[in-house]
Amino acid sequence: MTSTRSKLLPWAATLLSLWLLVVGCTSSDSSMLKSDVSLRNPIAPIADPFIVRHAGSYYLTGTRTGTSLEIWHAPRLEDVGKTSQTIWTPQQGEPAFQVWSPSMFLLDYHGSKHWFVYFTAAMQDKNEAHRIYVLQSEGSDPLGPYTYKGQLAGTDDTTAIDSSLLELDNKLYLMYVLEKGSNAVYLAPMSDALTVSGEPRLVIDPDHPWEQGDQAYSHYPVAEGPEALYHDGKTFIVYSGSDTGNYNYCLGLMIYKGGDPLEAKSWEKKGPVFQYSSDNGVFGPGRAHFTTSPDGNQSWMVYHAKTTADFTYDGRETRTQQFTWNADGTPNFGTPVSVKTPLEPPTGE
Repeated sequence: MTSTRSKLLPWAATLLSLWLLVVGCTSSDSSMLKSDVSLRNPIAPIADPFIVRHAGSYYLTGTRTGTSLEIWHAPRLEDVGKTSQTIWTPQQGEPAFQVWSPSMFLLDYHGSKHWFVYFTAAMQDKNEAHRIYVLQSEGSDPLGPYTYKGQLAGTDDTTAIDSSLLELDNKLYLMYVLEKGSNAVYLAPMSDALTVSGEPRLVIDPDHPWEQGDQAYSHYPVAEGPEALYHDGKTFIVYSGSDTGNYNYCLGLMIYKGGDPLEAKSWEKKGPVFQYSSDNGVFGPGRAHFTTSPDGNQSWMVYHAKTTADFTYDGRETRTQQFTWNADGTPNFGTPVSVKTPLEPPTGE
């Protein structure tokens, strides 16, 4: 018996060693694969990005064709720019030119939830008479189908771009940019998702130097692309300053202090809070919107930027990166990351 046991032990030891080797390699390979998973910018070939997270997936829309509206979607943020679906192509009598800057919101309307897509467009080519139009989804699927609802009621004679919504104290407001010699941001009350019910009020006037471009490129006062950001009971408007063709296109921040949001005095301006980085080769970062990681533990932003400092509207692509929060509750967007730098994907993926 002793002799037999002594013969079996070397075989057992060998088998055990092989098993540990296989397990070790598998574990090592898994760790290696996990560490190799990364997010690389840009994530989508669009400008003016707007993103929502709904039912386990990210949905991204923005400006691309200029003649239609699309939504990109994926469960993982790093994959969101790989699959798109056209949700609207203009029919006869609908605005078919300069289709820009869509935003999308899930809102209650007459007792049921629908997605509403607000966008800029023009009826004629090279026409500066931009208007705000709306699509409404049949149900609660972000991909539609959608019905064209026409120009947003209450904005009939308004030449405007960059529409989005602010929800504050159970009230709905339209944020948009009126083109009156310079681009400035106005707010107007809404009675429902399809109706502006009051006069627009100026809340963001591009009166700071960083909002007024650069004499060497384009000296044009701009405050545009307003988007709401909410955190820990605080409300912000994040917007873009300077001309989007400029290298120094950047983000500004409006902090709600209380009172009537239609009054400019109810807001405090800070900026720039996110700007170009020559060291990282990122120019013209702006038009930001916001989402979270799947587990809700991280805040993420999407924005468009270019890799050239030249004055141009070409080359704007959607990028993403995580951001944090300052001790006073304001967002800390940090510095735009180089496209050469891989990022860890959102937690919970």
